[in-house]
Amino acid sequence: MNKDKFLQTGLLEQYVLGLTDEAEAREVEAYAEAYPEIAQEIKEMRGALDDYARQYAIMPPEELKSRVMKEIEGSGHRSDPAPSAGQEINGSGSFSALSSWVNPILVIGLMCLSFLFYRGKANAELQLSSLSNEYSVFRQDCEEEKESLRQAQRVYASLNQPGTRPYELKGTALNPNAVAWVYLNQEEQVAYLNAQPLPAPPPGKTYQLWADVEGEMINMGVVDYLQKDLQLMNFIAGAESLNITIEPEGGSDHPTVELLLANVKV
Repeated sequence: MNKDKFLQTGLLEQYVLGLTDEAEAREVEAYAEAYPEIAQEIKEMRGALDDYARQYAIMPPEELKSRVMKEIEGSGHRSDPAPSAGQEINGSGSFSALSSWVNPILVIGLMCLSFLFYRGKANAELQLSSLSNEYSVFRQDCEEEKESLRQAQRVYASLNQPGTRPYELKGTALNPNAVAWVYLNQEEQVAYLNAQPLPAPPPGKTYQLWADVEGEMINMGVVDYLQKDLQLMNFIAGAESLNITIEPEGGSDHPTVELLLANVKV
């Protein structure tokens, strides 16, 4: 159990009040030895209780001692243990004086119980806040998964349209083994790229897809070669060929034709 979880158990307060058993006391002392801040917490809690006791302590009357001693001496000479009416009155006075000591102890006990209740309530609120945060993260993850599923459904529906055609981009002399697939639907004007078969680009480089329209290379988007799902690219009408080049990270405004990796005629 780490330090934070230990502080939430309430053993620290019970230890200061003397309410722990031997095993619990050893556990608290072990944590206090391992963590100076816990030892300091125990010291401060004990100091607070001592201060409270001194603040609300009621000193017994000075004549209480002599009165009690007289009663003890008197009881030693009497054979009849039954107290007289006067003694009952004196006994009541002694009890009242004793109560003046007991009441502050009860107050301290109630204060400690209140402190334990407050500490437990604070811990419960902390746990509730943590659970609430976890639920928010879980809910956000679910929303993201649902959106991914909806996107996959849209892609699947588009690929199954009669107007969707697949195009295999094959490697050039730069890398004859390079392969990628582009799916075009002229009616819906969508383009999807499967870049998973592509090898990793050189360090500091990326792939970029281009459409050749009447001799002009138009950007269809930077390729994320690590993405396993189909990537939605920019649809360019009238493409005569599809081309993938190696470009600096972030892409380029114009293709680096000498680094043409793969292409296909449309």
